[in-house]
Amino acid sequence: MDRRHFFKVSAAGIAGLSLSGGFSPLLARKSADGRYSIVILGDTHYDAADPEKYHAGYTDPNPKREALHRKEFTRNGNMWAGRCRQLVKRAACLVDEETKMVFQMGDLIQGDTASAAIHTQFLSDAMDLFKSDLAPDLPFVTVAGNHDLRGNDDAVVSKAYADYMPARLSKELGQEISGTNFQFRCGPDAFVFINFSKPDVPEIKRLLAETDGARHTFVVVHSPVFPFDDAKYFWWFLLGGRKDPRPEERREIRALLARHNAIVLCGHTHNTEFLDWRGDGGRITQMTMSSVWAKPEQGSYTELASGPEAYGTLLFEKNPELRTEANLALFDEYRKGLQAYSTADAAGSYKLFVDGKRVWVDFYAGDSPRLSKRFQLR
Repeated sequence: MDRRHFFKVSAAGIAGLSLSGGFSPLLARKSADGRYSIVILGDTHYDAADPEKYHAGYTDPNPKREALHRKEFTRNGNMWAGRCRQLVKRAACLVDEETKMVFQMGDLIQGDTASAAIHTQFLSDAMDLFKSDLAPDLPFVTVAGNHDLRGNDDAVVSKAYADYMPARLSKELGQEISGTNFQFRCGPDAFVFINFSKPDVPEIKRLLAETDGARHTFVVVHSPVFPFDDAKYFWWFLLGGRKDPRPEERREIRALLARHNAIVLCGHTHNTEFLDWRGDGGRITQMTMSSVWAKPEQGSYTELASGPEAYGTLLFEKNPELRTEANLALFDEYRKGLQAYSTADAAGSYKLFVDGKRVWVDFYAGDSPRLSKRFQLR
């Protein structure tokens, strides 16, 4: 379909979205059979080719960490001057009459800014770019990632995010968003967005309680809710932690997610990963997504591991020093409930389909015009 004709059709097809009891005219269109889709980008780490545009004045008290971050600035600038623009162009082609929204899984920007003003401009530029390049007439909705809250003074830039993003998302969704944790309904389905950096357990519980009775409960959070099979990230999951884990709260929230048979959409690990888990009296299905096309080879889908028995093996094979009793117990705790598992070092764009009880995600690696992998979530 011609894109201009599509936008005319979609604007005319606007119906409504329920968000915390209200209705928005922005999320609209109904397909003939009730099926709908959401186009998704994983982490993006948007950045400028010139590091001084957003990172002027950036410093870190740890010289090694600052040097690492500056390498990331170069990586990001190269990505966004080339491959990642092609990735977004491909994602835009996934938008059609059934598409209701576009999601982004956090780490919208690189962060590492010196002031609230620069940080706010960084966020605004990224939101404007993705919205204009993907689907100008659809809501573009993001969740807070750790890079979105990172700067010379994390408290300053976190406040800048909290001041800017809820107001921007209120405009996107056509309903007031008052914080970085929120939920809305799309027809019979509920979408809960969680800020994982400082998990507010009472707020998470309240939001999940509001989804009672939903056909599908989608939880959008930057971090996974399962430990990731990698030395750098395995401890960095919702309510996990290397220094200060919160196991009682982690298990409490996991049980709540299972009771709601939650479908978790997340990012953070820069991998494409799928897990389906049964336990705590219910089910959690997790889809991890990445749009950080840092290396050419990430533009194709090649699994690193698959099958429940493979979960956790990469970490210990490559890092035998991490084969501690506590780490083995952590992965065993989740492995015993796994029904399906796969992970790949692949980046691209994703399209979530909801069709009655059926839910699946189509993945397009890099800027591939062909489907790379279909993940059946429900």
